[in-house]
Amino acid sequence: MLAGWSSAPSAQDLPAYTAKAGLLNTGVDPERPEAEMFHVAYTLDGADPATRPVTFLWNGGPGGASIFLHIAAIGPKTIATAGDGTFPPVPARLETNPDSWIAFTDLVFIDPVGTGYSRTLPGPDGAPRDPTPFYNTMGDLDSIAQFIRQWLTVNNRWGSPKAIAGESYGGMRVAALTRILAEKYAINLNRAVMISPELNVDADFDSYSLLFPMAQIPTQAAIAAVQGRGVFGKDAEGRKAAEDYALTEYLTGLAALGRMPPEEQTAFYARMSEVIGIEPALLARNNGRIDQLLFAGSLLADRGLVLDRYDGSQASDNPRPQDASIGVLDRSLTVLSGILLSPLMDYLRTDLGFVIDRPYEPLNLTVNSAFDRTSSVGTPDDVGIALAQNLDLKVLVVHGAYDTVTPYFMSRFVLEQATRAKGARERLFFGTYEGGHMFYLRTGSRAEFARDVRGFYETAP
Repeated sequence: MLAGWSSAPSAQDLPAYTAKAGLLNTGVDPERPEAEMFHVAYTLDGADPATRPVTFLWNGGPGGASIFLHIAAIGPKTIATAGDGTFPPVPARLETNPDSWIAFTDLVFIDPVGTGYSRTLPGPDGAPRDPTPFYNTMGDLDSIAQFIRQWLTVNNRWGSPKAIAGESYGGMRVAALTRILAEKYAINLNRAVMISPELNVDADFDSYSLLFPMAQIPTQAAIAAVQGRGVFGKDAEGRKAAEDYALTEYLTGLAALGRMPPEEQTAFYARMSEVIGIEPALLARNNGRIDQLLFAGSLLADRGLVLDRYDGSQASDNPRPQDASIGVLDRSLTVLSGILLSPLMDYLRTDLGFVIDRPYEPLNLTVNSAFDRTSSVGTPDDVGIALAQNLDLKVLVVHGAYDTVTPYFMSRFVLEQATRAKGARERLFFGTYEGGHMFYLRTGSRAEFARDVRGFYETAP
């Protein structure tokens, strides 16, 4: 449970709600729309819109639809799983989600342009419109902001408390939109939730980097522990010990490696090996810097296994152990989309009555490869400035402990550094749960997350 508020119990029986799926025309000028964005909205029956919050949600990629948060984490329906982070057999089935956020907020799941059923509209001459203006950081952010503005107008919800939530690259969108919505669209937020966020941080994982390898250490230590190869535990106490090691002994040692005599270097690599489970010789060859690919491919290599970078507690047989470039088998990307798509298609058509003659894109790699991310927004400073400007805003940042793609300690370190205005730090909260990038695939973590978010929403600023 997070510190700072009482954590409410999950709802066992969901309240009565209305679900609607549809396309909403959006653009700079709604009378001359440029795109139609698919969304699914859940609203509580009989609620007072003046007090009932509405939360807009999306996933990341870029190129990912909101299918992951929608039917695996937060929506009223979720896929039935074993609850331990593993995937169900296909075809997966939907069941009632006792941890749905519908218990305390209305929900609007948004598919950005090029994902799900969202597409550009024909141009003024009737010719197909080029979608690439949406495939860049600012075009993408503006389209989401325009959708939010239009949805609030069409549904008469301008007077409601407003929140946004996004996962992975979607977390970067949240960081940027905490400022953009206020500064450009006159929409002041009450809450923002960043789920396994990938923040825009100006640093590289190279031969000289200190920040990136330091931020990976607590995650690598937690994975080593859960795989039986680390000295620290996988619980909160173990994570705290790994964080302390990363900020002190590891960080100062890494910075001083070039000045160390050989015997001190040997001791440094031996201790690091105890913490993250990688053999000292490999640590030495890589100058004490083990990135996510190398870690995932090396930790259990002696057993012929390779880790999922998105959830290091999950390992697969390595089909090509002779090929160092394979690195990982990220089943969280390659398999999960297909698991979710079948039940979503049945649900939209059968339960919600939404039928359209176009393919649903759960993860559009064409959008991802074409996306221009050369922008300076979505940074930790955006969050710090938004918290300083908007005294009604609270921000929650959550991660899975075993996620090497977006390590939890990176978010914590950079956001704590960036949040300096008086009173702002008291409105910034962090949570770490057992699991990976999609920690909500573990029913215990999903329930804990829902309880924490409910307390986060219901506690006054």
